[in-house]
Amino acid sequence: MKKAEDQGQAHEEPGDDAPASRKRAPRRAAAEPGANGTEPWMAKLEKAEALAADGSHADAAETFQAVVTASPDNLRALLGLAGALFAQGKYDGAEKELRRAQKLAADSPEVHYHLGQTLYKKGVYAAAATALRRAVELAPDHGASYLVLGEALNQMADSDGAIEVLEEAVRLQPDSTKAYYAMGIAYDRKGNFDRAAEMYRLSREVPKS
Repeated sequence: MKKAEDQGQAHEEPGDDAPASRKRAPRRAAAEPGANGTEPWMAKLEKAEALAADGSHADAAETFQAVVTASPDNLRALLGLAGALFAQGKYDGAEKELRRAQKLAADSPEVHYHLGQTLYKKGVYAAAATALRRAVELAPDHGASYLVLGEALNQMADSDGAIEVLEEAVRLQPDSTKAYYAMGIAYDRKGNFDRAAEMYRLSREVPKS
């Protein structure tokens, strides 16, 4: 998904000497923060994020799932798991995790953006638009939400609505080739071919940042 991504550094899992450490503190280590004050699943979470950043999405998903199993209300892990599933094209699984995240953080623009993006990929355009409208309500400066919303509205044949939100996407992200191209599609559908041609040209010529 396109979206807020912290990239933690990978932490090595305990080696062969780990059982000896556990003997000194049976059970408590699994329930209490580590010696440095971090939660016991933090190293695994950071490892999952590092795997995702490296493009190892299947391994990342497995590691994120382990964190979610240990800490079901961990929003960061849920979003990471959804992102790793999304990257593999597993949109149903991504949606499931994002629905769980939505229950935990109903006012998170990040959750609504990723949910909208996932629903768009599934072809559920009206539901995607609903999630993305909520995302832009919560984060009016998030250009990527406007872009995907505009693409969803294009798919719904709402050309005027698409143009309106895509203009906002361009204002926020003036180097977005996708936003210009999507506006070209919207103007094409309105029969404004000159304006459409201009948008297509801009999508090719806009400077990349």
